[in-house]
Amino acid sequence: MSLLVESIFKICLFFMQFAMPENYLHIWPRHKFVIVASPNQDKSFNATFVLPMSIFNSLSKSEEILQFFQQYFPDFLSFVGSDDIIRTFLPSKPNSLVTIKCSTYVSSIGDMLLMGDAAHSIAPFYGQGVNAAFEDCLVLFETLKQTNFDIRKAFIAYK
Repeated sequence: MSLLVESIFKICLFFMQFAMPENYLHIWPRHKFVIVASPNQDKSFNATFVLPMSIFNSLSKSEEILQFFQQYFPDFLSFVGSDDIIRTFLPSKPNSLVTIKCSTYVSSIGDMLLMGDAAHSIAPFYGQGVNAAFEDCLVLFETLKQTNFDIRKAFIAYK
């Protein structure tokens, strides 16, 4: 099993009027990190910033934070502004997101099977959790057909 730990923290952005179209989820994907902003009815946005914990921990001074945003998120910085980025980022305490990859999804006697996010969870905004679950269902159904719908045999063959 391997774990990938990323930090995540929330930024609440307030505008007198929306600075971006309000009926959409806004996503700024970059290399190893992403910002996702969703609108609120009070004309604010909740933004979630996801990046490796090592990068988050390396950004401890205002100058480092601004340089990071200028390099990777200049468009986001133009909406939010330097002062709000610093005011929000410095006191933030990140939470962990964990991606889990299991080497086996079936019990040794074939009476239990993990599928979807239980078997291979992934950060929700990557948009792959449901796809993986649907694919698991298709593979299991094909395996059930091959084993004449013998659940124990199908589960063991599913490995």
